Amino acid sequence: MLVVFAAGALAGGWRPFSSEPAVYTFGPGADLPAFTLFNGQCATGRMGSGATYTDSSNAPCGNPHDIEVVGTSTPLNSSREVSYPGESSLADFGRAFCVMVVASGQVAPSASGVDKSDLTVTAIVPGQAAFDEPNGTASGSSGGRLVSCVISRTDGEKLTDRFSVI
Repeated sequence: MLVVFAAGALAGGWRPFSSEPAVYTFGPGADLPAFTLFNGQCATGRMGSGATYTDSSNAPCGNPHDIEVVGTSTPLNSSREVSYPGESSLADFGRAFCVMVVASGQVAPSASGVDKSDLTVTAIVPGQAAFDEPNGTASGSSGGRLVSCVISRTDGEKLTDRFSVI
């Protein structure tokens, strides 16, 4: 039985969460009108289409909060003029990157009695408008080409401590 599990894990890419990360786009005309949070930042407001995450939603990670950014990457340089690779390509990158972040140990196994397996991970990727204007207001100082990994509790309850290993 253990051999079957190990083989399946190696062949199928075992993930610590029950499903692949959901993906939301950010920027004008995207799922999230604005997403300006940075790595290690916590915020209030449930993840979902129409939600906006800016400095006004910032919350100390030691206080009750809904989400935490646990990893970020800029796959395409914001200072270069490049074409939008498409939502599907960015979504694939975001899912793979976030799975890697969580599996790497960058997310603590537990915090304040909540186990990592009780979390949902979401990839936040730029929509075309944010990507095409990487220094626009919808992306803040982090840039419109930033891909972020966000965690929240699967049961919808608030987090009360930091999961980021910093």
